[in-house]
Amino acid sequence: MKICVLLPGKIKPKALAAGQDEYVKRLKSFGVEVLEYKDEKVSSRTPQQTKEAEADRICKLLKDGDYLVACDERGKAIQTMELAELLKAGRQGAHPLSGKRRIVVVVGGALGLAESVRQKADAVWALSSLVMAGGIARLVLLEGVYRAFTVVENHPYHNE
Repeated sequence: MKICVLLPGKIKPKALAAGQDEYVKRLKSFGVEVLEYKDEKVSSRTPQQTKEAEADRICKLLKDGDYLVACDERGKAIQTMELAELLKAGRQGAHPLSGKRRIVVVVGGALGLAESVRQKADAVWALSSLVMAGGIARLVLLEGVYRAFTVVENHPYHNE
């Protein structure tokens, strides 16, 4: 099963780019695709209009058969072992991923995700109960996905 991580715009601050690049490189060996969608600039539009414009961009990247995960601080706290089990289920075509072709994990822009994306999602994960800057959320997510893959592969990166 393919895994795609959708991230808004370019990472900020730029000092975090090297960390992101490192995890993107590591995740490629597991077949994970990391895509950046164009984030909306906070403008004279309402926050809801801005989030809906981003939601339209996100939805254009989704395909039939995707298992959509929305990252939002109001979601369920995901633990490494739960994520590893989901990845194993994806490899085996087991529940809750039976019939799905791809796991797509999406992080919202500066204002978060539109409610329409949350409603469309098969799961909503909280990377933390804290609201994080986008660059930090990206690193937390990418490292967490990498760590879960190392659990699945019995790689020594994850120490229990």
